[in-house]
Amino acid sequence: MGRRYHCDYCDKTFPDNVNNRKKHLQGSHHIRLRKNHYDAFRDAASLFQAESAKKPCRRFQQTGACDYGTACKFSHMSADDLRELELRAENEKVARAVAKCHVSEVTLRDWAEKRLREQGSLPEPFAYKAMIMKHCVGTGGQFEHLVGSSLRPPTLDDLLACRPNSWARSSE
Repeated sequence: MGRRYHCDYCDKTFPDNVNNRKKHLQGSHHIRLRKNHYDAFRDAASLFQAESAKKPCRRFQQTGACDYGTACKFSHMSADDLRELELRAENEKVARAVAKCHVSEVTLRDWAEKRLREQGSLPEPFAYKAMIMKHCVGTGGQFEHLVGSSLRPPTLDDLLACRPNSWARSSE
């Protein structure tokens, strides 16, 4: 028994060869089912954009049914449906914006007090040691000896020994 191809969209199985697969994948039934599958996952904004660009289907408006169904190149949505879809798209956009700029519940005062406690517990030369250790500087990985000295990250001692005089721009 030869290999068989199973199409998840159409729920069909057939002998797998180039001609059979090509004929099936280009068939109108398969294309319609694949389009229906992916349309279920479209967001409201792209659906609204596609539907608002289409002209209304005259047959659907007159009889309430269209022989082409979802494959019709004209829109089957009424003006009210389009407005509702536009509102849903706008609500999704606002929800994404709100989720993106979610602010934590920590107040500025709490953050400042915590920061002062952390820095106040160590004497000045070592105040930055805890801050530097948080960022895994100079971890000394197993391949570090293969990398040139200019590409190695600085060690904690290198950073503590570095004292910049000023951050002013040099004259050009």
